[in-house]
Amino acid sequence: MIQHFLLRRSSALFAALSFMLVAIKLLLEVGLSDLQLRDQAAAFTWQLVLTIIAVGFVGLLADRAGGFPEPLTDPKRDRRGAKLASFSGMIYGVITIVMYAGHPSHSPLNTWSGWDHIALPWSIPFYAFGAIFLEYFLRLGALCIGFYVLFAFVLRRHFRMPVFWSLNLIIALYEIWPYTAIDIQKSDWRRVALTPLEPLYLSNVFEGWLLLRYGWLAPIIFRMAFYLVWHILFGGLAAGLYGY
Repeated sequence: MIQHFLLRRSSALFAALSFMLVAIKLLLEVGLSDLQLRDQAAAFTWQLVLTIIAVGFVGLLADRAGGFPEPLTDPKRDRRGAKLASFSGMIYGVITIVMYAGHPSHSPLNTWSGWDHIALPWSIPFYAFGAIFLEYFLRLGALCIGFYVLFAFVLRRHFRMPVFWSLNLIIALYEIWPYTAIDIQKSDWRRVALTPLEPLYLSNVFEGWLLLRYGWLAPIIFRMAFYLVWHILFGGLAAGLYGY
């Protein structure tokens, strides 16, 4: 049984992505002479990297037990999911650039710390690392594990879709919550009410749907495509236009 588990293609895929996390972590340590890179990469400690891989592995088990599509088992579905995830991720990247160009200080992805992008060529491994890391945490971890616990143990395999979508809508708040919290502190209730319409929130909801429809690899592809357009291309080439 263990041998069957290890020989499954999706197990090899998870192992390859996890090895990539470790390899990029080692690579980033070589590049820590860059001040901005050092500050951002320092947050990804070895303990945190190994923990997120462990979370991802438990999420992989929960994903299979929960009956979600398994990557690399249906070539036609996998190709369709990869194309959709890549295209929609790039479109979201373009939308984010347009939003930032129109109102840089009001962008929901602006951390108010200057130019929020790592310079090329280090941005390529850095954001590949970030995409895998975040999807292990949000989709395999929070969504798949949370879904399996509620669906299988709490609700005894009833209300599958209501459980999934309720969790998906809640977990999608993770990235946008810091900005929504600021709006709450300011009593800007109009902006709080518009949170469900923010592209940052909707993109996370969409990633949950990608997992439901095409498996856990599709959200990773979506985020990598988004980071390629937003962080790597725009962030690497447009800094001079904004005085950075």
